[in-house]
Amino acid sequence: MKKRLIRSRKARYGGIAAVLTVLLIAATVLANALVGTLASRYGWYSDLRAKEIYGVSEKCHTLVNAALDAAEAASGQRAEVKVIFCDRPENLESSSTMSYIYASANDIAARSGDRVTVEWRDIWLDPDSVRGYMTSAYIDPETGVETVRDVSLRFTSVIIAAGDYHRVYAYSEFFVFEGGDMSKVWAYNGEKKLAAGILRAVAPSAPVACLTNNHGEAYYDYEILYLLDDAGYRIDYVDLAKSVIPPECNLLICFNPNKDLTVANDVSSISEPEILDGFLSVAGHSFLVFIEDGTPALPNLEAYLSGWGVASLYHTAGEDSYRYMVQDSSGSLTSDGYTIYGKPNAQGYAGELLNGLSKNMVFKNATGLRAANDFVPQGDGSYVKGDRTMYTLYESGKGAVSWANGQAVDGKSVMLMSLTEQTLEGGKSRVGVVSSVRFATEDYLQSAVYGNTDAMLRILATVGGTTTPEGLTIKPFHASSMSTITTAQKLRWTLLLAILPALAVTAVAVPALVRRRYS
Repeated sequence: MKKRLIRSRKARYGGIAAVLTVLLIAATVLANALVGTLASRYGWYSDLRAKEIYGVSEKCHTLVNAALDAAEAASGQRAEVKVIFCDRPENLESSSTMSYIYASANDIAARSGDRVTVEWRDIWLDPDSVRGYMTSAYIDPETGVETVRDVSLRFTSVIIAAGDYHRVYAYSEFFVFEGGDMSKVWAYNGEKKLAAGILRAVAPSAPVACLTNNHGEAYYDYEILYLLDDAGYRIDYVDLAKSVIPPECNLLICFNPNKDLTVANDVSSISEPEILDGFLSVAGHSFLVFIEDGTPALPNLEAYLSGWGVASLYHTAGEDSYRYMVQDSSGSLTSDGYTIYGKPNAQGYAGELLNGLSKNMVFKNATGLRAANDFVPQGDGSYVKGDRTMYTLYESGKGAVSWANGQAVDGKSVMLMSLTEQTLEGGKSRVGVVSSVRFATEDYLQSAVYGNTDAMLRILATVGGTTTPEGLTIKPFHASSMSTITTAQKLRWTLLLAILPALAVTAVAVPALVRRRYS
């Protein structure tokens, strides 16, 4: 009798479970059918087409209109900018690439008060209509030098013109490509590029940034040059030991130097530190230096930077000195711990300068910096000596350790980025130091999730007084939010996702087993 009751109970439970499963499936099918019918009838759809996903942001409209207002205030005349396409509208709208740019340009024009207009030319049927635009400013991808040269217009070319100024852009400048492979587009950069082009057009007398080229400077890529271009700078190179710094130059950049500054001696009367002093004695002039953990010892350059409040850190073993390498295993994007997040200084002037830069700043292969000993701390991350004030902008996190000669040598926080201001009659000159060359390379400047681009644009706007397209990030065609997770966060999520399901199953299974055992 007892066996019959057990079998009967199991059969009853099994039948109930089967019925519930059937009812659940039926309810799901009916719900889908009902929602589908209602959505079709009442238009319950979200438009996920590209022109909606990549619409122009309010920040872009504000930036463009402010630049137009400023140009009008400076000139006393109405600002007028033309964005000219080289194909018919129907072709632009149907193109898988040009439709993005055309839609963005029309969006900007619609909110500009008729000061930005979108036009088109048929370069096949009417080539004379674009004959006046057959030259353009151009950044050579091999050398990085900006020149004016003849260009061949294509139906994918975009021309931005204002007054006597114009510039021709290739369609590829409005997109970001994976590893430089033009067949692998992964993000849209049109909003930023159009804004930068319009800003440049209404201020054609752009400041000049000169990159030094006589210290073994090594470039991993030329993304820093494209950033300077977007920030409104014209670009040139200068050999400090042989050439005079152009008078229109207000920004010098020494990017990844591998040879030291030349100083006066019995062989040469040239002193590059004195040349830099002369340059920085003029208000509005600035000098930016990018170094990294692999930068060789550069005693003359480091002594010069120390005079501006920035000391490079070394570990001494016997007669040898080893540059610091900063590692943060808990705050790194990579398993080796050498691609770290920088911690911003939220105090004083540095906090004001960095205000609104909410994204993470990534420093790869960073070396350590600290305030020079003769600069007096002010308690807010700034240090003063005479007419010079050095501000700590970014430093390493709490878990960072500095290594040298294969061993951990320093567990204290180190500076990753600084900016020193010198007070002069009529204004200020500035020296900035970044302890990571990779900070300003393609991997971290061409990112929708890191803040390196906006941080650099903020610095460039500060030292050069230019209006930059800050905050206009690229828009990926795929999700990339996982790239913000550090190694420590990945470990925590892995453990959490592994343990929680097991706990949930255990919480349900154990009572069921106990009840079955004693029922």
